Amino acid sequence: MSEMTIAGAADAWAAAQYSRRKPPAPSTIATYCNAWRSFAAWAHCKGKRVVADIAASDLGAWIDSLNGMADGTVLTYGHGALAICKFLADRGHLRCDLALLRLHLRDALPRAYAGRAPDVPDLRRLVTFYDDELPAGEPGSRAERNRLNMLRNAALLHTLFSTGARISEVLSLNVGDVRADNGRIVPRAFVIGKGQRRRAVFLRAHAQQAILRYLHARHAAFPRADALFISHGPRGAGGRLGRIAAWEIVTGAAHRVADQIECEGRIREARALRTVTPHTFRHFVATWLLNEGAQLSEVSAILGHANTRITEQYYARHTDEQLQELHDQFAPDPESE
Repeated sequence: MSEMTIAGAADAWAAAQYSRRKPPAPSTIATYCNAWRSFAAWAHCKGKRVVADIAASDLGAWIDSLNGMADGTVLTYGHGALAICKFLADRGHLRCDLALLRLHLRDALPRAYAGRAPDVPDLRRLVTFYDDELPAGEPGSRAERNRLNMLRNAALLHTLFSTGARISEVLSLNVGDVRADNGRIVPRAFVIGKGQRRRAVFLRAHAQQAILRYLHARHAAFPRADALFISHGPRGAGGRLGRIAAWEIVTGAAHRVADQIECEGRIREARALRTVTPHTFRHFVATWLLNEGAQLSEVSAILGHANTRITEQYYARHTDEQLQELHDQFAPDPESE
């Protein structure tokens, strides 16, 4: 058996994943390959060219060299490199002990937070931030672009707030996914989530209205645009809205609402709002549903988790706090003498 190069291992692993009956999401494969390329560059600097040269301590040493990366990114990179090492070990290319390699890696990785419900601010005020419609301008003018941007931004926030979907899922929606033949916005659309799993997301009346206002306003300028959320120019006009732009829409609104709230003297709430990202909407929707009595299995289905165990890891503390509240209210006290 010829020795596999470290540089070529990522492509071999990716090809094997795509050949599976149910491959991982393309974004996951791409991220894990990027992680391995980072490790391969590190190994090249250490004079290691083939997989057989990898020592048990190498992944841990590589992780230690990743200065400046966020903890979440480092964890993802570590998991990706380990997945490829397992693939190599199963095929006899890796000579070091996989269990020992895993041990060194685990010691080097940053500690993940214990599974708990995220602390999320109330987003009900944030979701209406872009709702005031600007006056129409001349076609192609800056005033008209600003109006369309405002309507799009409002539709985006209402969609995130209604569905609890991932930002990538929301940005992948097309007009045909949400508009019925009679022109109305449907209450239920379908997205492809992680693991290529198809699921329904639900558009409540406020989201339907925001989307309809946006589509009506943009029809004259972009009658053939397929994507639900698009750029209105001056660059990339008509193209699908990108992830970075969507983040800026959400975080920009959150910071401005935080400034308003801070002026009202609500310092802690303002601080929490400044941490909001598109993903915060998922946590808000999940926590709200659990507060209203929804079961973990139901919330898991709405969020698109592969199983309830994932949901439970995130929201275990929420359940504990509900039980504590129940206990405080109804548990017996000693009889007073």
